[in-house]
Amino acid sequence: MRLLTTFIFSFSAIFFIFQSNKKNVYFDESKSHHTEFGFTNPHLTINDQNKSPLDLLRMMKTDRPNPVNQNINFVNIDNLERRINNGENFVTWIGHSTFFLHINRKKILTDPIFSDRCSPLQFVGPKRYTEPSIDINLLPKIDIVLISHNHYDHLDRNTIKHLKKDTSITWFVPLGLAKWLRNEKVKRIIELDWYDEYSLQNVEVVCLPSQHWSKRNLFKSFDTLWASWCVNIENFKFWFAGDTGYNKIQFKDIGESFGPFDLAAIPIGAYEPRWFMKNFHINPKESILIHKDVKSLKSIGMHFGTFVLTTEPIEAPQEEIIRIIEEDGNLIDQFIIPEHGAIYDL
Repeated sequence: MRLLTTFIFSFSAIFFIFQSNKKNVYFDESKSHHTEFGFTNPHLTINDQNKSPLDLLRMMKTDRPNPVNQNINFVNIDNLERRINNGENFVTWIGHSTFFLHINRKKILTDPIFSDRCSPLQFVGPKRYTEPSIDINLLPKIDIVLISHNHYDHLDRNTIKHLKKDTSITWFVPLGLAKWLRNEKVKRIIELDWYDEYSLQNVEVVCLPSQHWSKRNLFKSFDTLWASWCVNIENFKFWFAGDTGYNKIQFKDIGESFGPFDLAAIPIGAYEPRWFMKNFHINPKESILIHKDVKSLKSIGMHFGTFVLTTEPIEAPQEEIIRIIEEDGNLIDQFIIPEHGAIYDL
């Protein structure tokens, strides 16, 4: 039963070979990541991006951790508000790929998920084993929300239903997701393609590549775009990687064209088994490669410590990052493994 449940509801982290037969209304034949029916990863072959149902079944049969709920430290809201009122720049990790950042008086939220499960239904599917470090009802007023793609652990309907009550929030999404958000009655949506730029008062936002895929149901894959994001606020540059695999071209291009970054948020977890995940989810070694490629002065890990989506032990991402840093003295103080409840000065 557990295997069947996971098979049905964890397709936010996997995909079938089924493709949508609906034409891509954004199709531009001059762009290598566009296809007539959706989008693709220009540095992967078609075979690299397809998995058969047998591959899927093989992966789902692999043993995975089953952690009990873990106690965490929660963010001190009074301290958070004091820092905001004082104009201090900082970041705090809420869990998974959700960060709250305060940069030069702007408050940013990334891939917000506050639900108990990353699933279309809240009674079944991957369940949190750590709570969000901030109660959603205690969040400060948000200026910008960044969405990287449409998987359930990054685009959470329950969270969006709560946040949309504030119609002053500006939502940045990759191509194809504005329609979904409009259906949820979200206002102020900016939908961008890779390398599109948008200026908002003193904020410059650039939609940039990642190597991933999109999937919201069993019968559509690659139909909406996935992205990373560059946010420049009064010369403080933040890069949000979203979800991604590694290649030797895109991230070096990002570093050369848009770096260096004062802060980069980079995934470190959900990467095993490699034969299935390696093209779309980086492991800790690749996390460090991306940190270097994009020319990040300081990076912070994400996409770990919240849901069991893959097969590596839950402590493996942190332990591997620590080992890499210990072996490379140049990385000391450059890569943060965030803790729940902690506030990191920027």
